This record gives sequence, structure tokens and C-alpha cells, in this order.
Amino acid sequence: MKERQLMADDEPAASGFANLRGWNEQQATDYESARLAINAVIGAYSARLGRAVDADQRAELLREQRRYSRERQLLTLDDQEQIQRILRDYPKVAQEVSRHDQQR
Repeated sequence: MKERQLMADDEPAASGFANLRGWNEQQATDYESARLAINAVIGAYSARLGRAVDADQRAELLREQRRYSRERQLLTLDDQEQIQRILRDYPKVAQEVSRHDQQR
């Protein structure tokens, strides 16, 4: 019975981000979109890793993939400048990484 009451009490907070440490819903959406953009880059590197032909190439691809994984891990909602940079630049980065794989 208490669990249901807690869920009902939490409903207004779940419907928006207005009271979440000063962030608004757009900032939260941008944050999630930035994480998805980083995931796309990581996925593009993963696809290239699956086709790596030598140890040096594989090591370089892993380094790049780990760099983006670390960036995703450290990304916070407070860093709106970085979020906007990711949203602006990373779709192109993912395409370039994927395109590089197709050219080989």
C-alpha cells in the first residue's frame, strides 16, 4: 500500500524536470540526446573493430572507442556547453567513422 502511495506522490516529478536541481526538460532531453550521439560514435568504432585486420589497427580503434566511452561516462547535465558541442559535432563524427570503415 505504501509503495503505491509513493508512486502516486512521485508522479508530478516524473512528468517534468522543472524541480530537478534547476534543470528544465529541454536540458534533460539534450543530455540524453548527447549520450545517444556518443553511443553512435562508440557503435561506429565497434563496427570497425569487428573488421580490424591487425593488432595495431585494433589497438587504435579501441583507444578511440574508450575515449568516447569515458566522455559519455563523465558527461553531466550541468555541462550544457559540452552537450551542445556533442549535439552539433558527433553525428558527423559517427558518419565519418562509419564511412572510413566502408572505404577499406
